[in-house]
Amino acid sequence: MMDGWAFEGDSKPQGQRTPVSWGERLGDLFVFIVILSSFYQKSTPGESQPVLFDLLLIACMGSYFAFGLKFPRGLVWPVCMWGLVLAGYGIGGMTAQWGEKVRAYMEVATYLTCAFIFFASYIFASPERHMRVIFNAYATAGVVAATFGVAGYFGIDPTGISHTVFGRATGTFNDPNVYGPFLIAPTLYLGLRLSKAQGMSGLLLAPFMGILVLGLLLSFSRGAWGSFLLSGAIFVGLTLATSRSAAQSARLIAFTGFMGLMIVGVVGAALSTPKIQQLFEERATLVQNYDEGQGGRFEGQRMAFIMGVKNPLGIGPEQWAMIHKLDTHNVYLNIFVAGGFLSAFGFLGFLAMTFVRGKRAIFRLGEGQDMLIVAYACVIGTMAEAFIIDVDNWRHLFLLFGITWGGILAAQIRSSTPSRSVSFNQNNPVSGFTA
Repeated sequence: MMDGWAFEGDSKPQGQRTPVSWGERLGDLFVFIVILSSFYQKSTPGESQPVLFDLLLIACMGSYFAFGLKFPRGLVWPVCMWGLVLAGYGIGGMTAQWGEKVRAYMEVATYLTCAFIFFASYIFASPERHMRVIFNAYATAGVVAATFGVAGYFGIDPTGISHTVFGRATGTFNDPNVYGPFLIAPTLYLGLRLSKAQGMSGLLLAPFMGILVLGLLLSFSRGAWGSFLLSGAIFVGLTLATSRSAAQSARLIAFTGFMGLMIVGVVGAALSTPKIQQLFEERATLVQNYDEGQGGRFEGQRMAFIMGVKNPLGIGPEQWAMIHKLDTHNVYLNIFVAGGFLSAFGFLGFLAMTFVRGKRAIFRLGEGQDMLIVAYACVIGTMAEAFIIDVDNWRHLFLLFGITWGGILAAQIRSSTPSRSVSFNQNNPVSGFTA
């Protein structure tokens, strides 16, 4: 039996869980602190500087693997896909004019790939319990970041630190276009908790969800708004599709209506402020003036595609931005022009495996299924947003990738071994999964 969910045929009574050792609890607390620290991601703009989250995560990864966290065999293929991405970057960067940019980018990309491996391995070791640890920490971090964003936007932050850029809330981030998407998964997770709340306990969560929605609105990120709507629709659709009873479906539908009313109420109240209303009207259009015309976003994307085709081996990471003084604002083109066809193949291959196997895993995983739906929905929403923004260095995206793949591999084990018990190595204080 794996802690958090059981296979059919287990000898232990249903609902009985493997005892959690003090070492595992200490390890979970370490992970909780690491994820909680992700609420603060301010650094010098334009430079790849580590924040506290990065330093804690590196220490956490080293500790866990040193104490026995195992690398799941099924993770080989997605890691190979990321290996192709990195290899393409390296080949393209061999002739790059700004070599220091290539080295810095490769360091960040390698670190994020390692973070993905760690989170997937950690979730695989105990899916339900470890997902809960991560999402509880992530939701707390989201509320903290949103609180700073809302307070800073209305000028009531006592720290005196700016939490806005061009009239848009950034919270504890540099960029509103990263701050906004960071809040989506915590919002859906609290929505999940609210939909399952019993009695009056849901009322305690409602204010925090309101803060997250307001923080997301004040980012004035069109991509974040669209990603939230798409992720929310996928979350509701998959949750209904996996519902085990008519009562559960009715409860979710009722909650969805309640959440819709809450969002309308929060948005309506915010728009009563003239400053917010004016900026909302400016941002709530599909195409901005900087998207079109000479030197606009769409023109830059067309030029990036042409350069990628002309340089099939890539020109190296960060070179396009240095040459043309603008970003591609499209992660698919960014990876293609940087690492050529090799990196593009690896990235698209990884996404294809994630989308197909993630959906399949949702219908196979036992406990933890609902949280896997949250992660999977947010991954799809983010990758849709990736058509208009570069997301390849977003820390929370690789966390969501890791959660999704941990769930995928756990579901694969569950469906392939219905009568065999699978358990932790109880001799390790920070227990890993013995593959």
